[in-house]
Amino acid sequence: MKLKSKNCKMLFVLLMISGINFIFNSSVSAQSFDSDTLYFSLVNNQYNKSDKVKTEPGQVQEANSLNQFSQNFLTGDWGGFRSLLDNTGFNFEFVYKADLFSNLSGGVERSQRFLDNFDLIFTSDFKEALNLTGTNLTVHVLGNGGGSPCELVGASQGISNIETIPTWKLYQFLLEQKLMDDKLSILVGLYDLNSEFDVRETSTIFLNPSHGVGDELAKSGLNGPSIFPTTSLTARFKYEFENGSYIQTAILDGVPGNPENPYGTHIILNKNDGLLVVNEMGIINSEKGQLKSKIAFGAWIYTAKSEVYNLKIFNSFPNYQNNYGFYFNAERVFYSPYENFNIGLNGFVRIGYANPQVNPVDFYLGTGLKYSGLFGTDNYELGLAFAFSHNSHDFRNIAELNGQLIKSYEVNLEATFLIQLTPFLSIQPDIQYIINPSYCTVSTSALVFGSRFQVYL
Repeated sequence: MKLKSKNCKMLFVLLMISGINFIFNSSVSAQSFDSDTLYFSLVNNQYNKSDKVKTEPGQVQEANSLNQFSQNFLTGDWGGFRSLLDNTGFNFEFVYKADLFSNLSGGVERSQRFLDNFDLIFTSDFKEALNLTGTNLTVHVLGNGGGSPCELVGASQGISNIETIPTWKLYQFLLEQKLMDDKLSILVGLYDLNSEFDVRETSTIFLNPSHGVGDELAKSGLNGPSIFPTTSLTARFKYEFENGSYIQTAILDGVPGNPENPYGTHIILNKNDGLLVVNEMGIINSEKGQLKSKIAFGAWIYTAKSEVYNLKIFNSFPNYQNNYGFYFNAERVFYSPYENFNIGLNGFVRIGYANPQVNPVDFYLGTGLKYSGLFGTDNYELGLAFAFSHNSHDFRNIAELNGQLIKSYEVNLEATFLIQLTPFLSIQPDIQYIINPSYCTVSTSALVFGSRFQVYL
């Protein structure tokens, strides 16, 4: 196993070096190009639309090579079979991510960790396949491997959003029906809550997991809510208005999977587990189908009560309360020099609160900025983010009685740079500075550097 891990690391490093050399050895024009020539400019700024139609001897091979860099998937269209499936309502997506993180200073241990993630996603539009209007099926298989960069730091908020127990599982299995001219949507099955709730487009660039689901919600429940890497049976109802604003409710099994066995997929229905009920309302301002601003408010509650963290009743009869909380999201476009809002400066903020007597984290604040459009294209994105997580007083006191020291708060500062080499390939250098890592008793801060490699197969 050690040899296999070392080989993976060597392959990952070689790919990263090759990608970086590709960037710095390419001549990139600072002007805007049409979408079908945008990625060609990253390879050779001598190539443009007129080159694409040249058929003179000696130039056909070069054009074919450049066309390979413009395709959406590394494996191409499978001789036209992929397009045929798509036209009949079937779609396959295979995404591979690999992270390599090193703890450069502070934290628990000076070392590095390699980890990777596979997403195999099958979707079907039954309108094309079975003539059932508004009916969709999604099957999502998840595979993860590698080590834990979080252990190097002792961070409660994590380092990489693909870190988990190495295993393969059926992650999502969803059947969705749309009604009332697609305004009303009803969905049932294994469901990732964060696919539609507590979502901000601007924060998806960041690798730290707290910029997905806020830390207070992510740490709630006996086995977390129904998010990565373990999902539960869910019924979700959503109504979308003409302007894109929406209201949605999800009713989920209160304990996803099997807390005693994180490997594979487990569906266990027990009345003592209760339910998790989440409601969210979003107000959206968009133009030509592109998001300009969004404000969302969400509230959640577990119907099964949790034992209270309270020293006054320690070693006496336990007391129980509902675990509940709420969150607020906002994001907007601050500056865009073009009609395309994907290019420019975007910002976001998220605030979350949870019952401090039964939840490990009672308050979370996250905010950040993302700039897209370096060199006049959206192939390069720069992100800066701040995340503050506060561990509840009662939780820390109980942990201390059990011999574990947990700090009162943790701050994560992240800077990341996404480089889209081709439509199917990207690399992303990332640096994080963790102040007061919650579970680290030997250091007050840590500096972590890493990179992500992602390919659509």
